[in-house]
Amino acid sequence: MSSMLAAAVDDLYEDVVMDPERWGDEAYAEWMANLAVDPTSIDRLAARSLRRAVRIAAKLQRFWSSEEAERYRGEGSWEARVDLAVGIPAWRPALELAEQGLDASPSPEGFDDVRRRFRAVNGTIWMEGVEYDDWIVNGGDDSIG
Repeated sequence: MSSMLAAAVDDLYEDVVMDPERWGDEAYAEWMANLAVDPTSIDRLAARSLRRAVRIAAKLQRFWSSEEAERYRGEGSWEARVDLAVGIPAWRPALELAEQGLDASPSPEGFDDVRRRFRAVNGTIWMEGVEYDDWIVNGGDDSIG
């Protein structure tokens, strides 16, 4: 579930920076409500990361709907728009969610997702030189790298 939530945060950020006028308190509440048909499916850690992502999305929305952002409007990449407005802290909630997803349900895709997100947040490769199969054989131990 958490890995899907990390992707949902990416979608939120993309939508907010590309169409900031559409977003506000009501839209964020609706986005959160739509994430979980069953509210018990999101644990406390995931909920905390999601709340942080919504706060960041609100910062993104304020920036991209302001006059200050006019000079950056030509930036086409939503990721670059996130970086311009908030920077590295914007990516932490999705990394936390991806890590939670990998812990709960290890998979090669989840491993690669954490590796990609970790590098964006920390500027270094997580588990450099370690492949998923080696990692899982060692019980998902982050110290083997």
